[in-house]
Amino acid sequence: MAEALCARYGAPRKDTDKLVAFSLADKREIALQRDIQGVQLWIEGGAFADCPVHSRDTYTAEQGRHTNLPGRLCHQPKAELRRVGLPQPVTLVRPRDTAELNALLDWYDAPGQSLDRVALEAMKQVFLTTFPDFHEHGFAASSGQYFEVERGYKQALLDRVREVLIQGDALDDAQCGGAILDVLAAKASDLLGWRTVLLLKTARSAHPGMIEAAAGILVRDAGDQAEAVERFVAAVWPMYAAGQERSLPYSDLRTIPTMVLALARPADALAIRYQPLHTAGVRLLHRSLFANAPLTAQEYRAVLAMARAIAVVMREAWGWTPRDLWDVQGFIWVTCGSEAMALGETANAGETTGEDEMTTPIPGPADRSVPTNLILYGPPGTGKTYETAREAVRLCDGVLPPGDDRVVRRRYDALVRTRQIRFVTFHQSYAYEDFVEGLRPTTGETDDGRASAGFRLMPVPGVFREIAALAEQARRATTEGRQGSSVELEGRRFWKMALGAKGSEEHVYQAAIADGYVALGWGGDVDFSDPRFTDFEAMRQEWTTRYPNDKTPSQTGQPWTFRNAMKVGDLVIVPHGNTAFRAIAEITGDYYFELGADGTYNQRRRVRWLLVPKEPLPLNTIVDGNFAMRTLYEIPESRILKEALLRLICGPSLSPGPVRPDQFVLVIDEINRANVSKVFGELITLLEADKRLGQDNALTVTLPYSGDTFGVPDNLHVIGTMNTADRSIALLDTALRRRFAFRELAPRPGLLATDVEGVDLSAVLHALNARIEYLIDREHRIGHAFFMGCRTRVDIDAVMRDRVIPLLAEYFFEDWERIRLVLGETTDAGAFLARNRLDSPPGLEDPGPQRWRYAVLEPFTKDAYAQFLT
Repeated sequence: MAEALCARYGAPRKDTDKLVAFSLADKREIALQRDIQGVQLWIEGGAFADCPVHSRDTYTAEQGRHTNLPGRLCHQPKAELRRVGLPQPVTLVRPRDTAELNALLDWYDAPGQSLDRVALEAMKQVFLTTFPDFHEHGFAASSGQYFEVERGYKQALLDRVREVLIQGDALDDAQCGGAILDVLAAKASDLLGWRTVLLLKTARSAHPGMIEAAAGILVRDAGDQAEAVERFVAAVWPMYAAGQERSLPYSDLRTIPTMVLALARPADALAIRYQPLHTAGVRLLHRSLFANAPLTAQEYRAVLAMARAIAVVMREAWGWTPRDLWDVQGFIWVTCGSEAMALGETANAGETTGEDEMTTPIPGPADRSVPTNLILYGPPGTGKTYETAREAVRLCDGVLPPGDDRVVRRRYDALVRTRQIRFVTFHQSYAYEDFVEGLRPTTGETDDGRASAGFRLMPVPGVFREIAALAEQARRATTEGRQGSSVELEGRRFWKMALGAKGSEEHVYQAAIADGYVALGWGGDVDFSDPRFTDFEAMRQEWTTRYPNDKTPSQTGQPWTFRNAMKVGDLVIVPHGNTAFRAIAEITGDYYFELGADGTYNQRRRVRWLLVPKEPLPLNTIVDGNFAMRTLYEIPESRILKEALLRLICGPSLSPGPVRPDQFVLVIDEINRANVSKVFGELITLLEADKRLGQDNALTVTLPYSGDTFGVPDNLHVIGTMNTADRSIALLDTALRRRFAFRELAPRPGLLATDVEGVDLSAVLHALNARIEYLIDREHRIGHAFFMGCRTRVDIDAVMRDRVIPLLAEYFFEDWERIRLVLGETTDAGAFLARNRLDSPPGLEDPGPQRWRYAVLEPFTKDAYAQFLT
């Protein structure tokens, strides 16, 4: 079976005793499972109605599956694959015989199967929502919304270019190309952004006739059109890029030649506009179609292959009849345009988009990180905490995963498990010592590793320093070239093993790191290499013979574990105290004995150091719970946080160019409830984007408790939330305001239903907030989240009675007359609040102003909300 796959797809990209995996020409993957009876293949995609093999199971994007599957097929891909929309659904198929296998492979190789059909169907729905009359008119019509918005003006351009082309040899290359460029760059064209038009005009003026001639040669080239496009780019690049070294025209020279070619050959060529095509590639192929470099023939072939596959699906599955690739291009522009911009899927930094939208790009794989400091602010109930999940996932992965909010939430939870996202809530007692570092009482340890009496104060990192250490480790892993390590955790055991006493035997640790071994202090100078020491009793007798007065159990128990229980391939975690670790190694050799420099730590094994961070990392990153004091013991597999461990020891995947390090996000809820200046301390300076480690003006400071040098890495982002009803942003520390961007999340009544058992919830919230804003200010409005779960009138009444009215009482300091104004009460009986006159006590000579008793009605009147809205 593997031979058949090799004959079709070439050498496997992964070949183990458990499975063999292959990469297809379009970058998809297929894997044959070997560790079971029968034939099972894993393929990309799910919900295949036309798959020729009926025995199959579909796995959702985040659903667990075979642990040895390669990157595009696994459910825990690395960060750069996350940025292109993975993981995705996969299907496990079981062909019954060779004929069914061949039918499966032919089907899998067919045009259209390379596309993520679930994502394509979602794009179809966006398209039909945008053009609800499309079923009536279709592509071929010369009327209807699609024609008016997309096809009509393009058809006019095609007609004008056809008039140029029919002149044939009457025009030389420069005249032909110039005429087509004039059509493309005309104000009525609407195909190029103003900046692209301006740069094209400048380049043509600086090099008369040369760009025009290249365009003419391009449209008249009868050979491979992808090669012709690459030749155009190579010829024009020196002229076009002159003076644009800080903003290279990658996007312009993708757009111009392909637009020219598509106007000349609409049935065969596709016009590129970076942002929609990049987004379509991420959604449909789960990869970027473009590198941060000039357009190549290979890239353009990939674009054309995707467009033609979409056309096949349109014709064969949907019954649509696109006239040419301009209709496919229109479909892509409509479904992957402005929506993708909202998701942050924009051009890479360092290149121009050739489009007029002003966007803040998410760094691409070849870019340095652009740190984000963002505060989401607004009244209560506007979804600030909810929005932080989306923002955190987008910052970590570069894009949001395709799907609904549940998919985003699952990805958020996965990033929390890998410790790329941390969440903390500020409060009035929160301090610098909790956030950055502080002194904490810790117990010492005796020579045999047991806790000693008493304690001492030791500097302990806070939440921010812990996540900063993880981010810096990830940043260093890319800058130092530690990429592509392949470590599988299946079948391994995990050990905690100390290398020297903390603080007093640092030389033991440093020597072990330098020479690639781990060493055990127990067992003294006894050599346990003899095969008879596989037996614990033999080891105990040898020790007793040599040292009859030393009855310490660890002198034999620990060496026996080290020599016999630990196996080649097991992983060793080296502690730094009980709550941190400072190295991870893989056992690569059997036990051997070698006298140390001072006659200690003689029991040794060879290792491969998988991770040696610059500073100790928090243990809860990879292990659930703290270390015990014992020198060496096995850590139960259930305590190992495998996703986070794999991220740390594997590092970024091997790639031909610079790699974007893993991104980290610290979410600070209720950031304004603490004394921000006191909590952040010197971090106020270090948070600035250009002061981050990895940036041009990087700064470090010396921390007050530990004396360590500390900087904030540029792959660590900070998102805060702020309830404006508690405190206005105007009262925030000016230094903090200058270093953070502020994004307001206002109430959105439009998200609420307009008819819940006769109640227009959207109108109720709009009127409620208008009155609050009039009587207090806009910062005390009420968010839509209060009412999002309301499905019945009873639900609405419960929210008003138990949440809204008590909040109004707080806002107005129990001034119930003003609350009555908000609720629209006009009578004492009321619809929400009843007001009853209070009589003055007998004998009170001057009763003063009239006093009232207020009560929230139970239930509200039947017409309460109708009255509220009048």
